[in-house]
Amino acid sequence: MLKKSAVIMSLFVLFSFCGASGQSESDELYPIVRDGKEGYINKTGGIVVDPQFDIAYFFSEGIGLFSTALKREVDGHVYKIPQKWGYIDSGGKVIVPPRFRTAQLFSNGVACVDTGEGVGFIDTTGKLIIEPRFRQAKDFTEGLAPVQTDEKWGYIGKDGLMLIAPQFDDANSFSEGLACVKMKDDYAYINKSGQIVIRLSAADAGDFHEGLARVVMNNGGDKSSSGYIDKSGRMVIRPRFDDACDFHEGLACVEVNGEMGYIDRTGRIAIALQFGIAEDFSEGRAKVVKLDCGLYGFIDKEGRIVIEPQFAWAGHFSGGLAHVMVEDKRGYVDRFGNYVWWPTK
Repeated sequence: MLKKSAVIMSLFVLFSFCGASGQSESDELYPIVRDGKEGYINKTGGIVVDPQFDIAYFFSEGIGLFSTALKREVDGHVYKIPQKWGYIDSGGKVIVPPRFRTAQLFSNGVACVDTGEGVGFIDTTGKLIIEPRFRQAKDFTEGLAPVQTDEKWGYIGKDGLMLIAPQFDDANSFSEGLACVKMKDDYAYINKSGQIVIRLSAADAGDFHEGLARVVMNNGGDKSSSGYIDKSGRMVIRPRFDDACDFHEGLACVEVNGEMGYIDRTGRIAIALQFGIAEDFSEGRAKVVKLDCGLYGFIDKEGRIVIEPQFAWAGHFSGGLAHVMVEDKRGYVDRFGNYVWWPTK
């Protein structure tokens, strides 16, 4: 995300900003809040799990996250501070009681959890299949997961065996056969054998999406610019943007002189620079904030406003719904802006 959104009045929403992807299966549910408690609806707006949790998080692969929480009031606003995380199935049955200090959504049949003694992985029954022996870990993708032991990062397989020795200062999950890693002040991309296939002298680098990866190049001093490389390491879209996002659905949001728009995979401006905030496309929609307006709306891939700016905050579309906020109330709209769940709190 290139611009910071307006202050969100629930710590849960800050978490949900980055966790709602991949929610498209018919049995997946959507968290709602009513009278201060949180539960789940289906994509038609019917309540499936009655509001009963302090925090109800999103679903992935048919399993959802929930948490106990403490409430704190700051300047008249109530914040929820997560305490212990657990998992439920799509029928509302608790699979794992809340016992983890932190937990992630399921990815490829496993989920990363912090037991307080370390970070490991559980299966869909809640059984620890990889002991919590790591300082940090990230999601399994393409059969491998980045893990940190001591100060360095390496990669394990689903049997927990270290397949790429810890040697990196940071490491991302694999995407399109390559993983971005950091070594001292430089970045590189490795294959699944751990071999370096691309070396970069860059200020930052992202994962490959649709065959291209965003890279940030130093221009001297505090100045930098963003462009894109292909899988050979060739700069195919020269660094000329102040900031940039990954490609999704053929487009990537970019920023120049405080104005944001979208480019196509050739680097051509496809949607004019006109927004104060612009984010990734998902299911043919992207959330944006116009320069002269502080509210979120949605555009289509032609750049047309399809849902008028009216939200204090908005999430990405997933499974045909987008999570939105009106003042301090949370709801869901469909791709045409119709409410499936009217905002509540």
